[in-house]
Amino acid sequence: MKRVELSGTELQVVNSNYEVVLSLLEQKLSNYSNKFVVFFEGNLLSLCSGDPNVLACLKQADFIFPDGTAVAKLASWQGGVPVERVSGPTFLLKACEYGQSLGWKHFFYGGTPESLEALTLKLKSDYPDLKIVGSYSPPFRALTDLEELDLKRMVDESKPDFLWVGLGGPKQEFWIQAHRESLNVPIMLGIGAAFDFHSGSRPWAPKIIRKLGLEWLWRMVSGGKRTFIRNLKCVSKVSIILLANFFKYKIFFAKKQPLHTDFPDEICKGCDGMPCCSSTPYCPRRTKKGHL
Repeated sequence: MKRVELSGTELQVVNSNYEVVLSLLEQKLSNYSNKFVVFFEGNLLSLCSGDPNVLACLKQADFIFPDGTAVAKLASWQGGVPVERVSGPTFLLKACEYGQSLGWKHFFYGGTPESLEALTLKLKSDYPDLKIVGSYSPPFRALTDLEELDLKRMVDESKPDFLWVGLGGPKQEFWIQAHRESLNVPIMLGIGAAFDFHSGSRPWAPKIIRKLGLEWLWRMVSGGKRTFIRNLKCVSKVSIILLANFFKYKIFFAKKQPLHTDFPDEICKGCDGMPCCSSTPYCPRRTKKGHL
């Protein structure tokens, strides 16, 4: 899968779509071990820009998908190519549907016992051949050593292909990073509030709102006072990041000559030492006669 590096973070964001990712998983899942997946949305973007611990954790991920509209826009501007969103809650549903015929097994970690029960009933109703092999509702504290052993036993015995972690970011990303070596699972994915959305515990934004990329606004107005204040801080910080990058990549870089060369990539190297196809969106050494 193609990737775009976000400037200033060294994070490699995957530029793909649901169908390609699921097809890749079908081919590669049996060879995977302890893969770490991040669905990178605005909250994580705002945090990693100011918290080195969050950024260091995200750098350990094997796949970083642009969940939020802001992240997709940022990657598009910096990479010079359209980047499609891959939303965590949507990906969960698509993986459940796609994996029915393949026998994919799923384990859910996070949420309350009630939300996990409702989630299981809803998903099995929508996808009759879905294999949910276990779930675990953790307490609102760190697990004790005995609880850690119990969780490991459950995972080892059920042998899931997917371990879906719904603790909210960045807590779920720290949890995955801390447990990826001790839990024998091909792939671990942090999916935020997806359990609540799909169990009916919290309202998921209508499809048209999601399509317009306005889920952040929906959550602000529907999540209560605490959610409103938290999201307002996040949106303010992300807006500043987007504005700075808009001027940098859409106005300043747009004045540069587009990178078009007749030389093959293995001969013509971009100014950053990378092939032109993965170099910066412009070439400052480009002349009318060709690439210098």
